[in-house]
Amino acid sequence: MRLSFYFSLCLCFLFLMSCSDKDDDPKTEPEEPESGFSFDITEDIILTSEEGARAFVPFSSELDWQATVSADWLGIAPEAGEPGRNLIVITALTANDADESREAVLTLTSGDASETITVRQETSDYIRLEQDVYQVDAEGGILEIIFSTSMSTDELRILCDAPWLNQNNLSRAMTDYSIVLNVEPNPDAEARYARILFVKEDGTEQKILASVIVVQSNESTDYSADGEVTVLQGATKGSGIPIVLMGDGFIDTEIADGTYLEVMQKACENLFTEEPVRSLRDYFSVYSVTAVSKSNAFGYGETAIGCKLEGGNSTGISGDEYAVQKYVRYVNRGYGIDTDNTLAVVILNTDSYAGTTYFGFTSMTSPEYTEFAIAYCPVIENLESEYFRQVLTHEAIGHGFAKLEDEYSYEEMGAMPEKDKEDVRQLQALGWAQNVDFTDSPDEVLWSNFLADERYAAEGLGIYEGACTYMSGVYRPSENSMMNDNTVGFNAPSRRAIYNRVMEDGTGKTPTYEEFVAFDQSANTLQAKKSRSSAVKSGRPFARPRFMNKSLAAD
Repeated sequence: MRLSFYFSLCLCFLFLMSCSDKDDDPKTEPEEPESGFSFDITEDIILTSEEGARAFVPFSSELDWQATVSADWLGIAPEAGEPGRNLIVITALTANDADESREAVLTLTSGDASETITVRQETSDYIRLEQDVYQVDAEGGILEIIFSTSMSTDELRILCDAPWLNQNNLSRAMTDYSIVLNVEPNPDAEARYARILFVKEDGTEQKILASVIVVQSNESTDYSADGEVTVLQGATKGSGIPIVLMGDGFIDTEIADGTYLEVMQKACENLFTEEPVRSLRDYFSVYSVTAVSKSNAFGYGETAIGCKLEGGNSTGISGDEYAVQKYVRYVNRGYGIDTDNTLAVVILNTDSYAGTTYFGFTSMTSPEYTEFAIAYCPVIENLESEYFRQVLTHEAIGHGFAKLEDEYSYEEMGAMPEKDKEDVRQLQALGWAQNVDFTDSPDEVLWSNFLADERYAAEGLGIYEGACTYMSGVYRPSENSMMNDNTVGFNAPSRRAIYNRVMEDGTGKTPTYEEFVAFDQSANTLQAKKSRSSAVKSGRPFARPRFMNKSLAAD
């Protein structure tokens, strides 16, 4: 439809009135205002299908004017104006993913005159999926994927690089299409994944319009091993500081074939690879408790601890802390561990790069905060990966055991707010977060004794701005450390925090500064730290630990 337009002109007529001989002066009626539009376009306005598609409507008006639109998917600016040359910008507020184009009417009004313009937004090339995730049994079989599309079949390509999925046929019933796939059996216990892409081909260019994830996994049928406890290491010094390891997303066959125990044993070894815990290992009792998950298709199936990866740009992991505490209680019943001082470590059966630690649990019998913590860490890349070792150490030993803060920062975070500073001060009142401070005074900062100690001159300690993810307003002890990019060991203030916790929990005594230095020098921690520096490239930093402020669950 074309836009018809016209000029509307109100003419004023001059009436001459005859007067009597006594009054022969002529009188003129006042002139009425003119109104009208002059448009620079003559056709319907066509917008492309994308959200934010725009067009311009230039026109002239002889009077003040107003503009309105008939649909909420269309925006205009400005909505009113003065006489003269004008320009209205019309914008599609949403994409048109319908089967057909859609129309709206732009109406311009000035005085008694009005004009309408039809605005049409084209439909996009779309794929509508009946569902975007399909789960199939390990035995394989037939899988049908149903979708609808605005495209012809000669424009559309369906791609999949998984050799265990074979296309049987593509058929159409009315407006829907159906892809039938033959799924081969999965001979392994490990879940496998395939991605099917729906692609529009335009010459040499390809545009992905939609995708489907196909997950093929086994499920547990035998839960008899759930809750079984294995002692990985018994303490030979002190009272035995408890660490309880458990896995999430491991099915019965992975437990029966030894995979689960192998993962727990490797995790145990990784925990004691950095000083000072490497030299203090004999103070720890480490247990593995078996958690049988229904599915090992992480993120798609039911798991024992319900861990979820936050995804996106986040490396966050969440889990069911009550389930974690349930498995810790299995150990407590058999071995009488001190649950208030337990470090629980959950190893996720996925190779994703992530990690998160939770602490700040109060005792079941008092409002006092306990040392109980939960550290979540996947088997990043593989069991032998340096990333797995580093992230597990950062989360479990750094955050979980010693309650240290992060020492890295992001430019977009800017200055640390006062509220966040106060939160950290509350942690420090509990003896935690001893590796960050809010002063740059060498005499007042928490690690001032190290700065004045010539024995630590070679470690490069100082007052470096930026920590707790913030760029300014908070300071860390060293340029780099295990609590920064994970590629070097713990700095001296962090080592002291770890050593103090081991001595307090393991022997009931709080060591002096000189006692720590004597240990630190004898353990040759500086040399150990240097030997592990630059082992791999720096990994992506993690979110800060999460403070729970809730009570441990009763048995």
